[in-house]
Amino acid sequence: MSDGPLTKSAHAESHKHSSPEEQSSPKEPLPLPHRSKASQWPVYAALAIAVIAAALAALAYFHPAHNNASATAQQRGDAKANVCSAYAAVRKAVVINTHLQSPNPHDPIAQLSVATNARLALLGSGAYLHDRLAANIAAPADLADAVNSIANTIQQLGINYLTRATPDVQDPIRKDLNSEITQIDKLCA
Repeated sequence: MSDGPLTKSAHAESHKHSSPEEQSSPKEPLPLPHRSKASQWPVYAALAIAVIAAALAALAYFHPAHNNASATAQQRGDAKANVCSAYAAVRKAVVINTHLQSPNPHDPIAQLSVATNARLALLGSGAYLHDRLAANIAAPADLADAVNSIANTIQQLGINYLTRATPDVQDPIRKDLNSEITQIDKLCA
């Protein structure tokens, strides 16, 4: 071996000693095939359709149709009865669990248990009403709007209790809740 630069023959000789895998593998990456603009339009069309479909699915999920124009009178009556029954159960659960008193007012665990039941009743009842509305799309629009509103109100109360909101925050919401109860009681009568 010499300290000088490799000559062409030395370079060629070094290839003679390489393995067959090294000889067959290229030293540079293969160039990608060139695509024309015309062959890319299906990709863009599919992407646009997917975006539109996702937007429509989100819209349908968050704004369920309460279009009862095609529903029969029987379906509308059944849907109203189902929603009013769900409202009555929710009202009872909320009243019972938000008016509980701790059997031992000096026990912080007992007080927390009572408060937890109240929060669970509010949050769970709001979710339950939303589910019942989604399952009874033939319910009258005025009833559906009122029940949706009360579901949001009781969930807001529950969240506010979890964040330890002050009475000046909660009192207006409780006042709204009382007026919503009066409205739904009339609609379900």
